[in-house]
Amino acid sequence: MHLGSIALSDASADAAGTAHELYRTGVRRAEFSALVDLSPAAEPLCAVRALDLVRELTAWGVVVDWRVRLSDAGSCRTGPSAFTLSHLYPPSRIEGPADAAELRSAWAEGFFLGKCLVRKGPGFLEIRDHRPGVLNRIVIDAPDYLAAVEAVRAVPSADGIDPCVRADLAAESLLLGVGDLWWWAPHRPHRWPQPPFRV
Repeated sequence: MHLGSIALSDASADAAGTAHELYRTGVRRAEFSALVDLSPAAEPLCAVRALDLVRELTAWGVVVDWRVRLSDAGSCRTGPSAFTLSHLYPPSRIEGPADAAELRSAWAEGFFLGKCLVRKGPGFLEIRDHRPGVLNRIVIDAPDYLAAVEAVRAVPSADGIDPCVRADLAAESLLLGVGDLWWWAPHRPHRWPQPPFRV
């Protein structure tokens, strides 16, 4: 059933709200007509907003049919890679790297819902990151780090964020550089792959 189309520019302004509304209205599969370009030639703001929407749709368990262009291995630019994006619903096609087919296959085989998620508690964030192949549990409770996360989620330029804080978050692949902008990778859980155990 086709439920309609929306412009990415409209949807990505409030990716979390858009994904929630799409899920509420019955959307279980979303198709991106445009390629998500993360290569050095990309327009960073468009790329970050597209990643926001893929992240939020993935969080709701929506199947996302999207295509992505990554930097090739010889590029001097560091940015999102198949590894750092592997918690997002696997793309139908990867362009750019010479081993794109193998990357896409590994991404699809290794994907599961909740692979890199963040839960918010009173005065802290807990990140559970399975992207490295083992569970990495990170707790952020320092006020300057919490403020940095909120700031970059609101404005991806990360203006005013302490470079040391930004570097620490980037070292854990929680913040990913897209051109001169930054993208927050973990998503909040909305749906779980199985119901909770009952005792």
